[in-house]
Amino acid sequence: MIFSDFRQPAAAEAYDIALDFLWRTGAVRDEFETYQFLAAEISRMVDRGQTNRLRMANLAIAAHQRLFVDADLSRR
Repeated sequence: MIFSDFRQPAAAEAYDIALDFLWRTGAVRDEFETYQFLAAEISRMVDRGQTNRLRMANLAIAAHQRLFVDADLSRR
């Protein structure tokens, strides 16, 4: 899935960085859900004025891990 936010070009790079990291670490359980989650998180960051692509990527990764990885652990 391609993500782009015309308000902040760094957002697309942040999305790509975060998605690549999550794929490489095996954290993606549901592709579509992950795509939607990252797009929403990064869009919220742009709304708050964030412009640093690495910061946005790291915050999106951390939010994904809190929501999905911790949820997986609590089910065990």
